[in-house]
Amino acid sequence: MTDEVTFLVNLIEENWDSAITTMLANGHTIPAEHRVHPQIMDIRSMASTRNTTKPGRGGNRVRISQASETTVDGITNSMDLIVVMENGQTIDYPTRDWSVRNETYDMSVSIRTKQDDRRKNDSVRITPSGDTFGRDRIENLYKILRFLLEQRRRGWLRTVGTLEENISHIVFGNRTESNDKRARIFGYKVGVTLKRHAVSL
Repeated sequence: MTDEVTFLVNLIEENWDSAITTMLANGHTIPAEHRVHPQIMDIRSMASTRNTTKPGRGGNRVRISQASETTVDGITNSMDLIVVMENGQTIDYPTRDWSVRNETYDMSVSIRTKQDDRRKNDSVRITPSGDTFGRDRIENLYKILRFLLEQRRRGWLRTVGTLEENISHIVFGNRTESNDKRARIFGYKVGVTLKRHAVSL
């Protein structure tokens, strides 16, 4: 079994691009310049995720800005950042003989992007520009994450017919803003609850 943070990282990483494709097919609007695949990492990781050419110091020091973004097959690998962490766990024993337990995991998903003057690999400036880019990017990252997790609210069938890690309930919860205007960083912190029911003892 993998731990719950790894489970959520894998879930987001492996389903991000298909979530964008499904959203577009279902009539959702995602501007072309915001159809991106961000860096997705475990807060405990000491790596700098995708940024191998100019690696940071590891841990939570990860670069989230670059001068240009290159699009391949409609999806752009971006330096925007999604960090997954666990806040806590609760356990209860719902039967009189204490033969099973229910597990609830309180998770946080932090989304970060930076307001900067990005250009595509052909030197064409990404639009919209000015003071709306970071705001628009963070909003679209949030909508993609929300869609992805809501589509798997009854669990992730990573293998057909098998509930991944026996997590049967994924709840997309509260959202708070976490902005740093001086650093031109836009952020959301999203609460996510994972539930595993009736684990035999």
